[in-house]
Amino acid sequence: MNKHILRAILAALAIGFSAASIAPAAAQAELEDGPKSLIIQYRAELPNRVPFRRYLVDTLAPKLRAMKARGELADFRIFYSWYRQPAVWDGLVILRFPTFDAVRKWNALEQGAPGGLDARGMTLADPVASYSSDLSWGKNEDDLLDGQVYYVIPYEYLTNADEYRDYVKAYVLPQFDGWIKNGALTGYELYMNRYGTGSPWDALFIQHYRDMGSFGQRQKLTASTRVTLRDNAEWKVWSDKKQSLRSEAENSIAELIAH
Repeated sequence: MNKHILRAILAALAIGFSAASIAPAAAQAELEDGPKSLIIQYRAELPNRVPFRRYLVDTLAPKLRAMKARGELADFRIFYSWYRQPAVWDGLVILRFPTFDAVRKWNALEQGAPGGLDARGMTLADPVASYSSDLSWGKNEDDLLDGQVYYVIPYEYLTNADEYRDYVKAYVLPQFDGWIKNGALTGYELYMNRYGTGSPWDALFIQHYRDMGSFGQRQKLTASTRVTLRDNAEWKVWSDKKQSLRSEAENSIAELIAH
C-alpha cells in the first residue's frame, strides 16, 4: 500500500477515535424517572392578544398559585412574547409537578380545561402544543427578578439524544456559565422534550438576561466568551461539529408575567 495512503487512513482513524473519546454518551438522572415538567404553548388571534395576556395574569395565574398551595404544583411560570411573530407562541406556561399523582390530576383537569383554560380562556387562545419535558440543566433558574429579559430558543437535534446531551454539557453549558460570570445572565433553564420525535422542538433553552442593557450586549458577549473557550480542545471539537448536531427554530423574546 502506498505510504501516503496509509498515513491518510491512520490519520482519519486517529481523528475518529479522538472524537469518540470526547463524546461518551451519559445518562441523565431524570431519565430514570418519568417527566414531571409540562410546557404549554398558546396562540391568540390578534384581537385577543391583549385580553389573553390579561387573562393569564388575572385568571390562570391565581389558579396555578392555588394548585401550588395545595401541593399539586412544585412551581410554575408564565411568559408572554414581546412581539407577535409568524411561528412563535403568544403565551408560554411551564408547570413543574412534585409527583406523578400531581401529573395525573393535571391530566384529569385537561379533560375539561385544555391547557388549563376555562370557557372564557378558550375563546381567547388555543393551547396549540404541550410537551412532557425534563429540566435537564439549569442554574439560578428560580431566581426570577423584575425587569429581566427572557430569550427563548427552540432546537431540533439532528443526532441521537445522548450525543446531543454530551454536546450541551461540553459546548453549551461552559458558554452559559461564562455569561453568568461576566454578569450578562442571571440564570438559565434547558429543557429536553421527552418525546421529541416529530415535534417542533427537541430542546428549549431559556436564558435569563439581567436587563435590556445586558441583552443588547448579547452578540458581543457571545463572541468574547467563545474566544476564551477556544483553547479548550473538547469545546473546540464540539464547536466545529455543532452545525451537524442541531437546527435552530425561530427565537422569541419574552417577559415573565406570573410565577
